[in-house]
Amino acid sequence: MARPPLDPQKRRSEYLRIRLTPSEMETLKSQAAEAGMPFTSFAREVLFGRKPKAKPARDRIFNDLLYELTSIATNFTQLEAALEDENFGKWARYVGGELVERLMDRDDLIPLIEEMMEQLNNAGHVVNALARSANVGKEIKDAEVKETIGILQEVLEPLHKAAERPPKTPGDSDEV
Repeated sequence: MARPPLDPQKRRSEYLRIRLTPSEMETLKSQAAEAGMPFTSFAREVLFGRKPKAKPARDRIFNDLLYELTSIATNFTQLEAALEDENFGKWARYVGGELVERLMDRDDLIPLIEEMMEQLNNAGHVVNALARSANVGKEIKDAEVKETIGILQEVLEPLHKAAERPPKTPGDSDEV
């Protein structure tokens, strides 16, 4: 069932084009990221005199991690359905279930998670491309699957290993 149409007075149909310097644009994008908001929503809020508060870094990092892992899991679920291969379902359950559970709320892993986020996003794009191909009926070669899984394994390995270690408490020392 489709959504009912919005009242024309409530629909955002007007455009405002403004020019910014690269540094102004970067500042706005950075502030939007700190607030955990899409850039355009943040800009709209600021334009109308509202100043969105920055989300704590911890919340932003865990939200980003959850988004990336569940997106990858969704793509594996699509691959399982399209290719009728239960191994993709196992990957979906590991990435979107087990790994999420092991990493979420592990404050001691925040620096590692933050460091790995771009690589995780890039690996997610690779999995997404494979799922997109499978969803449109393109023949998927074993070499493509192997390469995709290899890329994902390489990116997930540091997170997997870190999640196996018991959480550090504030008083723990790194000394051996």
